[in-house]
Amino acid sequence: MTAEKISPIAFKLSSELIENINAKDFENLKTNFGINSAVFEETKKELFDYFETENLPKLKILETHFSIFKYNTTEGFGIEAKIFTLDNKETELTLHTEFYNNTLRFKLIEVM
Repeated sequence: MTAEKISPIAFKLSSELIENINAKDFENLKTNFGINSAVFEETKKELFDYFETENLPKLKILETHFSIFKYNTTEGFGIEAKIFTLDNKETELTLHTEFYNNTLRFKLIEVM
């Protein structure tokens, strides 16, 4: 499978991941993306620290700032997506995930 073929699926799943983070829907994050409670809490802390508030803005990703790359050592793909607020303000946050066997796995959100 190529990055071009998986890109629409990976983008859709990445968008769903961000929507679940916006909703703070731990059950869906756990079930659909394998995020455990420790990772969920760390993600919330990273967002609270970045925005300096617990009243977080809603976030989204854009296809124009979404990249997929093939790992050299496995059959999976790495994904990086720049995070924006719903009103299209670019943040310094980047979402990192992995795509393997039609499944998206969260890695981290970091300031870049």
